[in-house]
Amino acid sequence: MIDNAAYVIRQARPRDAQPIMELFAEATRWLAGKGLDQWQGPTDRRGTLIRRDIGVRAVWVVTHLGRVVATITVDDLADDDFWRRTDRVRSALYVHRMVVARSEAGIGLGAALLDWAAERARRKGRARLRLDAWATNDALHQYYKNLEFEMLRNTPVPGRGSGALFERSASVRLGIGPPLVSPAAARAAAAADSVARHDVERIPPLVPS
Repeated sequence: MIDNAAYVIRQARPRDAQPIMELFAEATRWLAGKGLDQWQGPTDRRGTLIRRDIGVRAVWVVTHLGRVVATITVDDLADDDFWRRTDRVRSALYVHRMVVARSEAGIGLGAALLDWAAERARRKGRARLRLDAWATNDALHQYYKNLEFEMLRNTPVPGRGSGALFERSASVRLGIGPPLVSPAAARAAAAADSVARHDVERIPPLVPS
């Protein structure tokens, strides 16, 4: 049994590819409604990348109340369309394709995911956490700046929508958003709660003297 009320982070499985793509579809509609061109266009390449990265265990999902509500890909692959050798590419882990369901917007789940990714970077001995963001989405750039990322440069690349490059020290933890727990921790919490409820049920009622 897992505590469904928790925000549980785990590695994505092949069957998660569809709910992940649904997260992207929802986000794409929301962006279009804001008049932004981010992620507008064919989705075949995105689906291929998601399935590939699930296969190499680089994709993670967050579940809440029994459904996938966020995803993030974290690996050591610096996209050579954006990152140069002079950027010391091996000094960082790289975030790709982070999306949060609109139902969870505003609670800091994205910030919590970035803290989680920074901890993975630290444990792997990497000094930095990096990402590339959509080149023309100024609100997204400000979002990352508010989370203490530094924009290194914003260089358009023909045929690519991204190009705004950000990094943050792997030691930074902002502590924003809900705690992200492992499936094992969620199971332990659910078991402890079940025992506590059982113990309460066994307490005999007080009898007035």
